[in-house]
Amino acid sequence: MTDEATPNIRRTDFPRFWVWTGIALALGGTIALFLLTPAGLLDKADMIAAAVCHRLPSHSFFIDGHQLPLCQRCSGTFAGALTGLLVQWGVWRRRRAQRFPKWPGVAVLAFFAALWGLDGLNSYTTLLLSRPEGILGYAPQPWLRLLTGTLMGMGMSIVLVPAFNQTMWADGEAVASLRSWRELVFLLAVELVIVGLIYLLEPVLLYPVALYSVAGVLAMFICLGAMIFVMALRRDGVFTAWRQIWLPLVWGLVFALVIVGGMNFLRLKITGTIEGVPGLS
Repeated sequence: MTDEATPNIRRTDFPRFWVWTGIALALGGTIALFLLTPAGLLDKADMIAAAVCHRLPSHSFFIDGHQLPLCQRCSGTFAGALTGLLVQWGVWRRRRAQRFPKWPGVAVLAFFAALWGLDGLNSYTTLLLSRPEGILGYAPQPWLRLLTGTLMGMGMSIVLVPAFNQTMWADGEAVASLRSWRELVFLLAVELVIVGLIYLLEPVLLYPVALYSVAGVLAMFICLGAMIFVMALRRDGVFTAWRQIWLPLVWGLVFALVIVGGMNFLRLKITGTIEGVPGLS
């Protein structure tokens, strides 16, 4: 009897259709990404970044004459998010932690999000009003875009980790992935190191910075896609090891490739370019 005929049984395996379809789509999408995009590795990174970022040259860092794939704010956001995931899952081993921070921690994350939003609004209005100062009365600064983006990305990771853990694991624990002010300070210090490395704009860091920030884009989409996949197939909350969720992660990659391809298709149709936005500078 198949698992479709016994819906109350929560299994960790998947029907062959989902296995082979996921593998085929992931391989096909990855091959298409490499064949249908410009040859250079940085050019491919630009295509991935264009799905989530305006890529305005005036709002972007340049290293050794190359514009980074993501703008200053998005470079911080997605590098910050990836760093948060790596620290929580890789350094602290918080796979089982399924609770969000307590309200003081949530307040801090909300504050970081507010800084990100307000600085973004102020920066955007400089474009609309064509003046050096935005609606909040100060001139946008590259370092501030990078910093507020990084704080936002860190906050995203602190929310994503327990949400992902709740969706995946059967052996979760009712504890937060971020458990103390000391851990918050440690994570913030690591994030500031990443900010400093990006802000150096050293030629030797061109590929590491570009690829690390774009990896953050893919990581966020893959996690989200994996969560959607297991919930859609009613496999949420049944796994006990990372090796058991390889197929959800494969479908997460499919989700990421669909988002990147779809957003770039629409962007090219509407604007004709992935380099910035016509009419804005």
